[in-house]
Amino acid sequence: MARIARERSLTSQLRMMLDMAGADPKRWVFSTVGASLALAALDTIGVAAMVPLTQLFTGDTSNWFVQWISGALGTEELSTLIPVVAAFITLVFLVKSVGAIAFRWSLLGRTTRISALSSAELARRYALAPYADHRSRRISEIYRNINDATGQSASVLLGVVSLASDVVVLGGIIVVLLLTSVSVTLFAVGLFGVLVFGVQMLLRRRQYRIGEELAAAGLEAWQFLLPGLDGFREARLTSSANTFIDGFREARMRRARASRVMGILSDAPRYLLEIGFVVAILGISVILFTTGTPAEALTVLGVFAAASLRALPGLNRVAANLATIRTGRAGLEIVSKAVDDLAAGGVHDERPRSSESFTGDIELRGLGFHYPDSEEYVLRGITLDIRENRTTAFVGSSGAGKSTLLDIVLGLLGPTEGEVLVGGRSIADDLATWYSGLGVVPQDVFLLNDTLTTNIAFGVARDAVDLARVRDVIRMAQLDDLVADLPDGLDTIVGERGVRLSGGQRQRIGLARALYRRPRVLVLDEATSALDNVTEHEIANTLGALQGMMTIVIVAHRLSTVRHSDTLVFLKDGHVEAEGTFDEVRAASPDFARLVELGELD
Repeated sequence: MARIARERSLTSQLRMMLDMAGADPKRWVFSTVGASLALAALDTIGVAAMVPLTQLFTGDTSNWFVQWISGALGTEELSTLIPVVAAFITLVFLVKSVGAIAFRWSLLGRTTRISALSSAELARRYALAPYADHRSRRISEIYRNINDATGQSASVLLGVVSLASDVVVLGGIIVVLLLTSVSVTLFAVGLFGVLVFGVQMLLRRRQYRIGEELAAAGLEAWQFLLPGLDGFREARLTSSANTFIDGFREARMRRARASRVMGILSDAPRYLLEIGFVVAILGISVILFTTGTPAEALTVLGVFAAASLRALPGLNRVAANLATIRTGRAGLEIVSKAVDDLAAGGVHDERPRSSESFTGDIELRGLGFHYPDSEEYVLRGITLDIRENRTTAFVGSSGAGKSTLLDIVLGLLGPTEGEVLVGGRSIADDLATWYSGLGVVPQDVFLLNDTLTTNIAFGVARDAVDLARVRDVIRMAQLDDLVADLPDGLDTIVGERGVRLSGGQRQRIGLARALYRRPRVLVLDEATSALDNVTEHEIANTLGALQGMMTIVIVAHRLSTVRHSDTLVFLKDGHVEAEGTFDEVRAASPDFARLVELGELD
């Protein structure tokens, strides 16, 4: 996988992620830093309190804290002062440990929440992206970005916050050690700084490449998994299921190997730090016993030992978080790039801008269209009217531009030239209101693995479904016999993508779904092309009963579907060659007449 160009800084990328989750970046960061400072203060107090305790062990009672405790207790007996100071230190560390657990619990909750919300927001932006942009995207890449990449991004956020918290705590411990012994502190900081940050500098490139490998393996896994499951029927009939699963297995193994290496690289600094601790003890002992008294040496060693108990776990976490940030950065950059691409394309607003519905004729004025990546026009100079409450059919050979023209009429694609007007209003001015008056029956009706009722009232909350309307459209779509035969009637689960239903039944459910919306414009996009003659005839009868009640737009190949349309439009090479009644078009267009003669529209 090629290295992704870094167009944003890490700070900007994390701010973007917090914004996607609806969190205030400044408030989120400041509250986290505030909790980190409180924990650092408790750690610092606990380590600092080790100074008077170790002095007490050597019989030194000159420390101001010991003097204050002595005055409060009214005694200078070591047998009394040592347990009291030790109890105080124990209490501080106990409070700090409880606080650390609470902070970790809160931090994990907040970061996993950010991960979930940012993933949902990215999915929302994909779902509301322009149709033309969506058609050009790979579904496997979308799945990878929403699931895997956002997970990696969340690990970066958690790593950065944890790193900042540990650095603050370590900073407080270093301050205490400096007050105890400057030379020992400088030696320890230099030694552990090399072991932690020097090693991380050496591992930096490798860790980032592992992140890229994880992202690439995740994408490849989705690319093999989807055809093996979504294309189950074709995979079975071509005996290719094992081929797809073998590819998926290899991708997952690549990810497993990369995760293994990442785990080793994350753990390696811990073992170095353990060795470094032993070296530090020896070095500090040499420094102390050659530059000071044994009593002073024991005091500093005691403080250093206590500080090490707090610092070593923090240093281990620092090393691990640096590795996590680098490996997760690839996923964060993928999400960042996806957000920028989606922002450039714009977001569809599902909220209507007006309460005034679109009514009147659909007017196509000078429509021309070519795709952004091509200069060749698919449609040119199309001007015609689709009469209100009349039936208009578009026909033509493959490649004539029927589907593209229909997508423009539906508002899924914006024309390169010209405009679509309804009652004199451009549909582009308020697409959400235009969509509210549409009912569309596609060639391949998408069905949920849910009840028949839910599939008819598609996208409607369960408690808002109008059951009376459901029954009405079932009758209109001639689904009564199907409902009567189903074991649970309207509550029957139809199966993933309607696998338990015939093609004709799925199309009639699609018609019922479109009619449930009480559309002013009913669109059938090759909805009868894959049906048997009997089913197609039944749907044609249903459409005949609806004629005059709403505007009906049909794109079809079959002669029987379009013969009785009020207006037939014959497209050829991206322009309107003839329009009128069926007989008028046949008389005006030799190409159409030839298609009818050959039965290519029958």
